[in-house]
Order: sequence, then structure tokens, then C-alpha cells
Amino acid sequence: MEQISINLTLEEVNKILESLGRLPYTEVFQLIYKIKAQAEAQVQANEMRQQEHSPAVANVKSDVLS
Repeated sequence: MEQISINLTLEEVNKILESLGRLPYTEVFQLIYKIKAQAEAQVQANEMRQQEHSPAVANVKSDVLS
């Protein structure tokens, strides 16, 4: 299957996940898992880059995808 990349804000991703959560679980659970896994990996990578440039932020954790 062909893959594409889409750039969205964290707010937009959370809105998509919220909308998918209204659909039957068996139809969307794999898609929700895939979106969350990719988003969490990117957020972690961004946080690590920020920590490299700003060590004072090292102890801050963000609640990203609820």
C-alpha cells in the first residue's frame, strides 16, 4: 500500500483521534494506534532535541496524546 506523510498540529491530530473515537472500535482501533504511535515518537524526538538545546527543560514532561 502506498504511504503518504501529512503535517498536522498536535491539536489537529487530537481532533482526528477524538473523531475516530466516536466510530465503532473494530473499524478504527488499528488506525488510532498507528496515529498515536507515530505522533508520540515524533513528540519524543522533538522533546529530546529541545533538551539538547535547553537543558533546563529536561525534567518537563508533556501530556501529549490523551
